Amino acid sequence: MRSEASIEASCCAYARRRGCLPIKLQAGVTGEPDRGFVLPGHVLWLVEFKRRGATLRPRQKQRHHELETLGIHVTVLDDREHFVVLLDMLLEAT
Repeated sequence: MRSEASIEASCCAYARRRGCLPIKLQAGVTGEPDRGFVLPGHVLWLVEFKRRGATLRPRQKQRHHELETLGIHVTVLDDREHFVVLLDMLLEAT
């Protein structure tokens, strides 16, 4: 099973190859999504990485809900393949 860190690193490398800029969000702040990805066209995609089968902690659920009420969606991913498909779709749409 791949760790959260290895999934995140692999996804960040893929995003860079596709011309996107991964940014670390407020490291050390409980509940914040793991990464933001800046895509062409001024698009910011927020992603929470999890190891396969893991769930959000209560503070993460709360923070994601707060962001959702502001109209900001956080995508929760636990595998690289899903990330690749979604990023490719977002890039085609921009």
